[in-house]
Amino acid sequence: MLLLLTACSEIAGTHSEGRVAETGSHAELAQRNNVASHASVVGKRVQQGQITGVDIGRLFELIQTKRVLLVDCRPTIFYRMGHIDGAINLPLKKYTKSINMIRADFDRALTERKIIVLYCQNIDCPDGYLFAKKIAEEGYSVSVYKGGWQEWKASGL
Repeated sequence: MLLLLTACSEIAGTHSEGRVAETGSHAELAQRNNVASHASVVGKRVQQGQITGVDIGRLFELIQTKRVLLVDCRPTIFYRMGHIDGAINLPLKKYTKSINMIRADFDRALTERKIIVLYCQNIDCPDGYLFAKKIAEEGYSVSVYKGGWQEWKASGL
């Protein structure tokens, strides 16, 4: 039990600060809301990215069609114990140290019209949402798979 508690950020309950909308793609969301899918700089101001949600069926479809950059936001030890195939590991706690390196990956994914999907351990783990808030402040639109590793593994996918 203690092991699972440390998988998530120490800030419990913060994933409920905002609503994550369910949607099909960042491009569709951007078009509907007339916003760019990644950072657009006006002077020194960066436009806030959008945070959407994806369910297990949509995530499976995105993986099958290779239209996703999948980011596991859990600590590295948990990623090594098991993760969704194709996911890269960018722990929330290392966000500040890794943001400059991941911008290129995120920009490349968006250029390739891929959707950036973040996930954590399970629906109660706030790390995916907290990471999404930080990257949205950088101007990137991302989706959060709320079911996380636990739901994915339980589904047998």
